[in-house]
Amino acid sequence: MKSFALALAPALPLLALTGIAAATAQPAPQIPGQRDASRVAAGTYTIDGAHTQVGWRVSHFGFNDYLGLFGDAKGTLRLDPRNLAATSLDVTLPVTSVAVSSAGLREHLLRPGKDGGKPDFFGAAPADARFVSTAVRRTGPTRADVTGNFTLNGVTRPVTIAAEFVGAGANPMNKRGTVGFHGRTAIKRSDFGLSYALPMIADRVELDISVAFERAGESAAVTRDTCGAEAAGAMIGRKDTAALRSEVAEAAGHDRIRWIAPGTMVTQDRREDRLNVDLDDGGVVTRVRCG
Repeated sequence: MKSFALALAPALPLLALTGIAAATAQPAPQIPGQRDASRVAAGTYTIDGAHTQVGWRVSHFGFNDYLGLFGDAKGTLRLDPRNLAATSLDVTLPVTSVAVSSAGLREHLLRPGKDGGKPDFFGAAPADARFVSTAVRRTGPTRADVTGNFTLNGVTRPVTIAAEFVGAGANPMNKRGTVGFHGRTAIKRSDFGLSYALPMIADRVELDISVAFERAGESAAVTRDTCGAEAAGAMIGRKDTAALRSEVAEAAGHDRIRWIAPGTMVTQDRREDRLNVDLDDGGVVTRVRCG
């Protein structure tokens, strides 16, 4: 027994530190956006232009692919997850936002035509590109084909985007309900009057779309915080425990709080002085809101 105690002695400090670490460990914050379709609320959304990009890829001389981006998109998504066919999308994309790794190429893309002639690519003052949906067809639990009219360089053609739902949740910075999608499609640039250097520079251009939409009217800047949601927002990402509930009540300054797990039946009466705390299936706080 004495020999066992002597053998164990060197490990005791490590065991003590391990116990302290386990007792004081906090759960890792949860990423706000989750691939959970039940989080998607029906309504009108606007594009988060600061976090939306349309990437493009084209083969250059058959040696390798050249990549670029468009940004600063604007537009509206009208979405009803229970009736996806009724969804509509209208997006504009400034061609002048084009970003490439070569300053010389960017200048060429936006260069006016020589002596007033047709430019090689977009020209000095190109109109915005625009996509307006005409149909949405579900192709899987989180996937859909979005067909619409795409206008580029003054030409309109039908285009179908293979879209996939990526995540939904509350943006922790501005508290807006946000949904995100990834889309892919391809176009022939010659269909839009962009035939310069064919076929050395390929006709097929692949588009890779990453887009976020924010639900209209949910800005914290215009919503009065009458229930303590702003103070309780620091609890997002933490596990529902008795201790956390006490912290939330203290932060909010009252106990008019509803803890709402998925599937929980709640009354639809709206009270601006009541705090609602939304939980995910694992009991982690995903959103706090008045109502």
